[in-house]
Amino acid sequence: MMIVSTKGIVLNHIKYKESSIIVNVYTQHFGRQSYVVNRVRSTKNKGNTVLLQPLSLIEMQVYHRPKADLQRIKEFKLLHPLTSIPFDQTKRAIAFFLTEVMSKVLREEEANDDLFRFIYHGIEVFDTGVDGVYNFHLFFLFHLSRFLGFGPGANDENDKVFDLLNGRFVSYEPTHGYFIKDQLLDRWKDLFQLNINELSRLKMSAEVRSQLLEILIRYYELHLDGLGSIKSFEVLQALFHGEG
Repeated sequence: MMIVSTKGIVLNHIKYKESSIIVNVYTQHFGRQSYVVNRVRSTKNKGNTVLLQPLSLIEMQVYHRPKADLQRIKEFKLLHPLTSIPFDQTKRAIAFFLTEVMSKVLREEEANDDLFRFIYHGIEVFDTGVDGVYNFHLFFLFHLSRFLGFGPGANDENDKVFDLLNGRFVSYEPTHGYFIKDQLLDRWKDLFQLNINELSRLKMSAEVRSQLLEILIRYYELHLDGLGSIKSFEVLQALFHGEG
């Protein structure tokens, strides 16, 4: 066992025994880990659970045991206090949706610095303010797939269909039926070049935005075994795809 400092992104937490919690964190040094935080729910320290809300960006000192299922946190502090995500209805719903997805797809227990920086920077921008916030989850899921190893193949203007199963542009409609074309394909192409600070440039109707999110979820299902249902998906669809 060794004591190590690492940055982390909180995914979720559950109650553990009388006054403790188990918090799932995507860490910079160790990938996804589960940590026991003692006495955080006691009368004296109950306010500390606020520090462990979804997407909190923290720095921790941890007792790290290689290959252990459950680690322990010695101490932690906020690196970027969330100023809008917990208080904005739209952002809060997107945050719950993204943490549910990440809890399912961030499985590796090893460092991936590029992936960590992508998520960390995305949360900072999402919290501090960005135009077109209702498109953030589309941008995030599209580009997250690249770090997970099944990012879409490069855009080819001559091909009018995108094959979701094989992750590439093609000139014909695949017989397996998992493909997009026409208006959805145009918005899919827009996501390739979209910068996080340009989300408002992604113009579409509420219906198309809803369909594009469904396509992204299907894309993940096709490339990740055992993804399962995303419980917050329907809530997000119902609440926020009337915007923009």
